[in-house]
Amino acid sequence: MLVIVVATAAVVGGLLLGIELPNDPAPQYRYQTDYVADGAGNTNDRPYVNITLTGGRIEPGEDFYVVDSDGNAVRWDAVWTTAGPLTAGDYAHIDGYGSDSALNHACEDEVYRLVHRPGDGESATLLSVEISTPAVGNATSHC
Repeated sequence: MLVIVVATAAVVGGLLLGIELPNDPAPQYRYQTDYVADGAGNTNDRPYVNITLTGGRIEPGEDFYVVDSDGNAVRWDAVWTTAGPLTAGDYAHIDGYGSDSALNHACEDEVYRLVHRPGDGESATLLSVEISTPAVGNATSHC
């Protein structure tokens, strides 16, 4: 009982003094994005983005999706290089063709998000990538 009283007093005291309570902990992973505007190394020189996990771990299940700026989605395992937990070095290759053809092409102003949709209209974005540069060279024909 004393613990409840002390915890309640701490919360009320913090609110009265303007001290903010901590939010949810920060994600325990890091990632890097690389946009290849000229499509070098990709089929037909199509521009693409790679999202590489550089640290930590994400354990996606069947309810994780890559979603584009129009709300089109593909399951995460259509674009990631592993079928298990995502760990440092695993990456997603997204260009809007092939296994991720349901997504918009990887062109300027496109935004891709890795989203967890557990159901009942709930969702949480784990990461977001915005392409801010235009395609160049032969890749411009795909945008």
